[in-house]
Parts: sequence; structure tokens; C-alpha cells
Amino acid sequence: MNRRIVALTIAVVAVLGLTACSGGSDDAPSSEPAATSAPAEDTSTEQTVAEACVSMAGPLQEAATTISEVANAASDPQSAVDAWTASVDAFRTVSESVTTPEVKAAATAVYEDTAAVRDAIAKIYVDGDTGAVTELTTATSDMQTSYMALNTLCAG
Repeated sequence: MNRRIVALTIAVVAVLGLTACSGGSDDAPSSEPAATSAPAEDTSTEQTVAEACVSMAGPLQEAATTISEVANAASDPQSAVDAWTASVDAFRTVSESVTTPEVKAAATAVYEDTAAVRDAIAKIYVDGDTGAVTELTTATSDMQTSYMALNTLCAG
């Protein structure tokens, strides 16, 4: 049981760290609201990278808040899975709402990798499949890689 809590904690810390990184880069592009006259034309076209990144800030911050609650739910495996599901849903929402192809692809990769982390956590903590620890490790690594790629793209 202790290994399970440690693995969950590592996964949560990884996500919180990555979410904190994205918060910093999302703040920088938000200083570009001078393009508010351009969106009238852009409503039928795709967003700029900066606009796409800024549009993700709200849902991802909500997901970060939900994930931070996982630390308090370590003794309740289903609550942990539910918190991760909220994060997965947030990434799905942003990946579907962004129109910039590069950002959409990067956000979709994060969504898929976050779902894999959630699924591995469910296998380990809800189903009791300790053999899925390797799957969790791989999924967490993939999620970090895809999240850093999204962060790098948004930092521009």
C-alpha cells in the first residue's frame, strides 16, 4: 500500500510541477490583448499560437486545482481517479477547442498521455493491479514529455 501512495504522490507532483510551468508561460501571452480588433476576422480562421495557449489557461488551472486535491485523497483511490478524470476532461476540452494546428496536436498529445496516467492509476489503486506500476511510470514520462512540448510551444 505504501508503494501505491508513493507512486500516486510522484505522479501528482509531476503534474503539479508541469501545470505550474504552464501557468508562467500562459501569463506572458496574455499581455497581448492588443489583437482584440483582429478576432473579428479570425472567428472564421484559426487562432494564433498565443491565442490558443491563452485560451487553455482557465480549464488547465481548474484541472491543476483538482489534481492538487488528490494528495488529500490518497487513502481514497476512487477520489484520486476522479480527480485525474477531471484533468483528462480539461485537456480534452482544450484540445477540442483550440484551432491552431500545432497547439491542437500538442494539447491532444497531453490529453492522451494524461488519460493513460489516469488509466494506470485506476488499474493500480482501484483494481489492485500492482503490475501496472511500470505502465504508470511510462505514462507519467510520456505525459511529462508531451506537456513540456506544449509548454515550449506556448512559451514561443
